[in-house]
Amino acid sequence: MIRTVLLYLLYLKEKFRLRKKVSFRGFTVVYAYRNSRIVWGNKITINSHPLSNLAGMHQRAIIIARDGGTIRIGNGVEMSGMTIYAQRQIEIGERTMIGANTIIMDSDFHPLEAEYRRSTDRSLIRRKAVSIGKDCFIGMNVTICKGTVLGDRCVVGAGSVVCGEFTADCVIGGNPAKVIRECK
Repeated sequence: MIRTVLLYLLYLKEKFRLRKKVSFRGFTVVYAYRNSRIVWGNKITINSHPLSNLAGMHQRAIIIARDGGTIRIGNGVEMSGMTIYAQRQIEIGERTMIGANTIIMDSDFHPLEAEYRRSTDRSLIRRKAVSIGKDCFIGMNVTICKGTVLGDRCVVGAGSVVCGEFTADCVIGGNPAKVIRECK
């Protein structure tokens, strides 16, 4: 209960502070830990209320930067019920649209080696920056993994798991995602 109240108070603080830059539609978890930051562009829309996106949003929007991580969100970005969790760096280009239930992470979230998983040493977690270009469209239920680079104007099909680098103007999809066609 105390955690919920604290998160709601942080949300209200951010909503007031960012009122000229970001339109929050519904309760959104937004938090930058010490030595981490979130850099906001202008005219950003974050849909986090179940009725703000009727395509089947299963969660509220969550945006977290920690362990020195940085999140940069460009002008005109629109997002619905997604998780963005940076421990290094995640950049989202201008006018990109992110569908409901998408997860974007720049780390493995925990060490992969069994002997290190119980360790509290966060430096053991593998991290690699994520870059999403301008004017991209990311369908719902997509997972974007550490080290992913999407060129400008990429389209990612619903339900895809994206790892790797993709050039501009392509449609990608699948698990693992691969280029389906070029869009020029």
